[in-house]
Amino acid sequence: MAEPKEKRTDAIQGEILHVYDGIEEADNELPTWWLWTFYGAIAFAVVYWFAYHELEALPLPSEEYAAALQAQAAGGEVSEELLTAMASNPDAVAAGNEIFQENCAVCHKERGEGNIGPNLTDPYWIHGGAPTDIYRTIHDGVLQAGMPAWGQTLGAEAVQKVTAFVLSIRDSNVPGKEPQGERWVPGGDADEAAADEAAADEAAADETAADEAAGDEAAADETAADEAAGDEAAADETATEEAGESN
Repeated sequence: MAEPKEKRTDAIQGEILHVYDGIEEADNELPTWWLWTFYGAIAFAVVYWFAYHELEALPLPSEEYAAALQAQAAGGEVSEELLTAMASNPDAVAAGNEIFQENCAVCHKERGEGNIGPNLTDPYWIHGGAPTDIYRTIHDGVLQAGMPAWGQTLGAEAVQKVTAFVLSIRDSNVPGKEPQGERWVPGGDADEAAADEAAADEAAADETAADEAAGDEAAADETAADEAAGDEAAADETATEEAGESN
C-alpha cells in the first residue's frame, strides 16, 4: 500500500488516502444514522445479556412461550407442543427433577437409570415414548405394573414438570437396567423402528455367516492343497525307492 504522490479528491469518494494495485482508498465519515444504529445495537446487546442471562430479571422467549402454553393447558388438554417446550425450559426441568427425586427415584433411581421401574434414559418405552404418552403414564399410572397414578397426588401441573424432566434425560443412555418395551423414534413408528433394527441384525448375521463360510472354504482349500502336496511327495518318495530297488 502506498501513499499517492499527490493527494486528490474524488467527486464521489472524497479525499484519496492510499492507492494499492490501482485500488484507491478514501477516508469518508460514516453516516450519522449508521453510527447511532451501531452504538445502539451494542447498548441493546449489553442490556439484553444482563437482563435475560446475568440477572435473569426477564424470562427468555422460550421460557415465556412454555409458560404461555402451560397456562393455556391449565384447564384443558395437554399437548405434545406444550411438553416439548417445557422440556427446553430449564426452570420447568429443574422443578420436575426436584419432584422426581422426591417421588420417583425409589423406583427409577436418581438419574432415571431404572431400579424396580424401567430405565428412562434409553430409547425403549413400554407404554409409548411420545411426550403425551409419557405424561399419560405418569398421570394415570399403570396399576398392574405397580406404577401409581401421580395425577391425583401431584396435580396436572406437577406431572407436566416431571414429564419435562423425563423428556430432558431421554436418550442420555445412563448405564442401568436393561431396555424394556419397544424402541421409540421421534415422528416415526415403533413397528417401523423394530423392523429396521431387525433388518440391521439380519444384515449383520448374513455378513458374519458369509465371513465364516469364506473362512471355512479357505481352510478347506488349504487342507486339500496340503493333502495333495503330501500325496505327491509320498508318491515321489515311493517312486524313488522303487527305482533304487530296481537298480
